[in-house]
Amino acid sequence: MNLLLSLLIAHLISDFPLQGKRIAEHKHRKLRPLLVHLGIHSLCTAAVLSYFYLTGQIELVSALYLFSAIIGSHAVIDRSQLKRIIKPAPAFWIDQLLHIGIIIGLIAVMFPISWPSDITLSFQVLWIIMWSLVATELVGRGIAPLLLPFAPRLIESHFERKVTRKEQLNGISRSITHEVEDSARSYTTEINGVGRYIGLVERAIIVILVAVNAVGAIGFIIALKALARFKQFEDRRFAEYYIIGSLLSILSALLCGIAIRFVL
Repeated sequence: MNLLLSLLIAHLISDFPLQGKRIAEHKHRKLRPLLVHLGIHSLCTAAVLSYFYLTGQIELVSALYLFSAIIGSHAVIDRSQLKRIIKPAPAFWIDQLLHIGIIIGLIAVMFPISWPSDITLSFQVLWIIMWSLVATELVGRGIAPLLLPFAPRLIESHFERKVTRKEQLNGISRSITHEVEDSARSYTTEINGVGRYIGLVERAIIVILVAVNAVGAIGFIIALKALARFKQFEDRRFAEYYIIGSLLSILSALLCGIAIRFVL
């Protein structure tokens, strides 16, 4: 079970925190970003398998087979035309389910998978790390494409301009300059990615609160986040978009927090 959790953690770390935006966007079309991505995955996977081999928990042949199958299948899936032929939301989730399913399938075929009768500290740590990554990274990246059809893409921007007016009084001319603040509305899909980081921190806090059985404080986190967007709630479409995204984010964090409580 520890081997499975470790390989899943290696996958999640390689596919999210260690995968930059440029690699994620171009690995399906260009060879170099794909090779960089596979190199990161290879290092993380090799580190996990090397540890289990050196500690005598798996044989060398099994480690090499797992490494080849995981990296090889990952390369095939990431190089496929999956994200070009179907919409972003199902493409993302199918992609991740294939990666995770292959890892679980390989371990299930080669080693028995069962819930440990004696929950050790190492199992607890790996379990907590895995579900924390699922809540903060996997779910966070997966919610965004799901919400694209509802996104209002509306932001309000402010800018200042100077207006000069000429006046003439008793034959004397003078110029007066006024600073005027204007507001304009423009449309965009994201504001510097700030919303994603807010959601990540929000889910992390909720997972921690659920894990330590302090669910009463979750309401404060939700209220604080809503307060920052209070002015934008005047736009009904934005309000609906915000509520859907927040509910999905909170629900996923609650479920991951409950999963973590099983081993505490």
